[in-house]
Amino acid sequence: MTDQGPIEYVGRKKLRPPKQPKVPKRPRVPGRPTVQPSDVRPAAGKAAKAPAKKTSRWAWLYVVAVIVGLMAAFVGYVFLGTILRPMYVSGACELSACSTGGMVIAGWLVIAVPAALIGATAIVQKLAGRTTRRVLLGLTIASVLMALSFVPGRRRRGLSDLVKGPGADQFIDGFLWALGGIGATLVAMVLLAVIGRKAAVIGRNYTVSSLVAGAVLVVTAVPVAVSATGSTGTNPEEIFPAVLQMNDDVLTRTATANQRGCDGVLADDALLNVENCVMALHVAYRTDDSDAVASLWAVLYTTSDAADAVRQALPSASTDALATIYSTNKSWLLLGTAAHADGGIITKADRPWVLWPLRQVAYRFIGFQNGLLLDPDPGDEIHPRVASR
Repeated sequence: MTDQGPIEYVGRKKLRPPKQPKVPKRPRVPGRPTVQPSDVRPAAGKAAKAPAKKTSRWAWLYVVAVIVGLMAAFVGYVFLGTILRPMYVSGACELSACSTGGMVIAGWLVIAVPAALIGATAIVQKLAGRTTRRVLLGLTIASVLMALSFVPGRRRRGLSDLVKGPGADQFIDGFLWALGGIGATLVAMVLLAVIGRKAAVIGRNYTVSSLVAGAVLVVTAVPVAVSATGSTGTNPEEIFPAVLQMNDDVLTRTATANQRGCDGVLADDALLNVENCVMALHVAYRTDDSDAVASLWAVLYTTSDAADAVRQALPSASTDALATIYSTNKSWLLLGTAAHADGGIITKADRPWVLWPLRQVAYRFIGFQNGLLLDPDPGDEIHPRVASR
């Protein structure tokens, strides 16, 4: 046997595996048996199954609740359209005295509330508890159904067929401008998404940026709608100028008033409170070519039927020195009086020209409410002191 050199010896030597670090021993706790690694054996065969969940005996109630909920949603939609929609419009008129801003905001809220609830539900979906999420979801569904009740259908092809009564035009303008704000919000969200691909700051804060942009656009729709819409015609100084010129006559305004309710308009308040009276406005004029004075009260009700019902129940209040005229215009009840400035007796010959200034004032009010100002015909039975025939 030949001697092996160091090189051959190293090449033939078997390499030993590296030593593993020693695991420190755990201190033994008195009274607890020590488990050795060799004692732990893998389970043979299939893995142990998790305990099966017991089906609740009340699970069928969930199915019933879903069915009842769907039926209630359909019934609620019909109920909202036929009852709550007119109640909401008339309630908004009564609450705001049918002011321009109040009716615009009422229409705006129909769209803004469900949009805000949808956004709030999306934000708190992973943050709030189950009860909060359910409450928000229920409110969102109810508000969306309310908004859908204002969508025209086959029978009623326009919003003017759905929304009627005083302040309806202003309500519709607020509704449409809110829809415009939602449309602008969607466009802004698309633009932010495109910008966010290049601007990292926008991309990281896309949700917050979208919410802020949507809130600004929808809220901005309110003042824009108020400035763009027409007046509801509830301000006497806006309707009746200080100097009224009609048929080459000059009438000078002597008094104006605007009040909630109709107490004090007549001696017996119960006559006008038979129906729900919203507000009343008053104006008085004197003429420059005669001693006739005219006074007009315009009382607003929520519907034209209510105004007609009150008009038919009013007793005549004319006297020898005071001529009283009652009429209606849509939801307005007009109570006009004419007399001599000195309170003298109105003769049969005086009656036409004493009532003439009152007729001019009534024409001014009716024309303003209907958007068409016209002068009365001086050739009718009621005419100026010197009739132009």
